[in-house]
Amino acid sequence: MPTLDQIIADAYAEGHTRFGDLGLDLRTFSERIHAIVRKYLKPSASEDEVLSFVKGLHAADLYLALACARHSPGGDGAWDDAASGDTASKAWKVFENTYKNYIRSLAHFFHRSGFIAEDLADSILADLFLPEHSGVSRIASYSGRSSLSTWLRVIVCNRAINALRGASHTSQSREVQADIPDIPSLASVELTLRARRYGPALEDSFAAACQTLTPRQRLILLWRYEQGLQLGHIARLLGIHQSNVTRQLERMQSKIRSEVIASLSSKHGFSRPAIQECLSDIVENPVHSLSILDVIKKTQEPSERK
Repeated sequence: MPTLDQIIADAYAEGHTRFGDLGLDLRTFSERIHAIVRKYLKPSASEDEVLSFVKGLHAADLYLALACARHSPGGDGAWDDAASGDTASKAWKVFENTYKNYIRSLAHFFHRSGFIAEDLADSILADLFLPEHSGVSRIASYSGRSSLSTWLRVIVCNRAINALRGASHTSQSREVQADIPDIPSLASVELTLRARRYGPALEDSFAAACQTLTPRQRLILLWRYEQGLQLGHIARLLGIHQSNVTRQLERMQSKIRSEVIASLSSKHGFSRPAIQECLSDIVENPVHSLSILDVIKKTQEPSERK
């Protein structure tokens, strides 16, 4: 069984692989995780409970947030930035490239006025950077127990609702209006944005993977998953045993998965954690419009379509 130090080191490596060198050392990352453990687990927690808790943290997101906190006013890396003249640290650049459009999309979901939505998004980004009453930036409070996108969604939601309530008491202007969505609608925004993030790369990778299948293999997949034929029926059509059909389907699924992972890595430059997140998203995210059956049909030769 891996030790706590090993798990933390692996978590640090995951963040470093996904986001690059952001000026955050392993010692600082480890200290932050130990502080999170002390805050959320009882002193009497067993070793297994601690290991399970740390494994469940969103390690890459925590790596990015902690790097941003370190390079914010009040952070221990802010002095390094000032000395080097780096007024916009790499960590915050990575954060903005990754989440700025996401925050703006959520803000636009609340407000009809694009100007108000943009102002809300910019103010949230500023608040994440600037120190709170504690003297450190708000992003330093992120603990990794939920994904960073979920944490940001809660912040945007609360800020938008509070702003709207304040506006309703101080102004009757029609310029300050918004639609407060229900929770399922708000959650669908995040799912849609994630689908857009991964959709093009996934579609391209699946198309490349399906090109490696033989006409017979593509036909078996269409019979099974589009027409819903039972394994026994497919076996009779092919003149083989049912167990042979099962093995062929398993091999095809494994082959497609391997080809997709290879394409995401070599052609699209996805890191291993990003690939894992991408594959999990396509399984769990109903917003994805990608259908492997549609891809198979597109890759069929004309003679196969008859």
